[in-house]
Amino acid sequence: MEETSNSPLWRYTSMKVGGEARQLFLPTHAEDLVALIERLKREGQPWHVLGGGSNMLISSDGVDGAVIRMTQMTSLTNPEADLLEADAGTRLPHLAKFAASLGLSGLEFAVGIPGTVGGAVVMNAGAHGSCMSNVLESATVANAESGQVETLTNEQLKFQYRSSAIDPSKHIVLSARLRMRPDEASKIQAKTRENEEYRWRTQPLGWPNLGSTFKNPEPTRSAGFLLDQSGAKELKEGHAAVSAVHANFVINLGGAHTNEILQLLRRMQATVQEKYQIRLHPEWKTLGRFGELEREIWNGNQ
Repeated sequence: MEETSNSPLWRYTSMKVGGEARQLFLPTHAEDLVALIERLKREGQPWHVLGGGSNMLISSDGVDGAVIRMTQMTSLTNPEADLLEADAGTRLPHLAKFAASLGLSGLEFAVGIPGTVGGAVVMNAGAHGSCMSNVLESATVANAESGQVETLTNEQLKFQYRSSAIDPSKHIVLSARLRMRPDEASKIQAKTRENEEYRWRTQPLGWPNLGSTFKNPEPTRSAGFLLDQSGAKELKEGHAAVSAVHANFVINLGGAHTNEILQLLRRMQATVQEKYQIRLHPEWKTLGRFGELEREIWNGNQ
């Protein structure tokens, strides 16, 4: 298992923003991770989990304690005809294309989501009318409190829109079992390519970003539409700006600080609140040293 000190975390996020972690660990196996958690507990050191960094705003002022980056845990197998088992660090686009190559349907939606399996389970990631809860049979997690490895069924995970019963401060996803539907490989591959090409057309892929910024407030009303109609595409704060391609994407123009990004998010919320009397809630997670502004944006009027 690789271990480094004072590691700049901006390297590991798709927004290219983030300060240093006192210690950074990259486990390659579940056994490594379980032993690491026990070690950190003995040392009294706080720890945080980082997946692909595609949905995580990391403070420019850094992170206290240890960061555990899961991207070296990438085993992916097909133990049964309609079943996939994927480690937490497996990238979703790779998983979706692997499933398509086997003639297994159900993950076509995931090809345009740049995160990892672990993060996708925690937040019930979704797109194109589907989500992880539709294919996930069970998830294996490490319980940091008990030191035990547990298997949680789909029902136990209590999936909802962009959330699950997993508590990131206690549970670490190790792997997932995904039950698929056999179909023609060519048909599945065509749908997967279609979803991938849709992402290329509709998202600001040329700029560092963290994907969709706000959750859709209702099934029939998208955050992107509300932001667009409220004039959010005109907003900019320092080196952070709302994308001209998609109003629910914030981009790093180069050298953005998290304070600039937070100020921009607050202005985006205010534009929609003023026009539609709807408060948008962020889809991103946060990690590191933040203050009152972050709490206001994430928790205000909950």
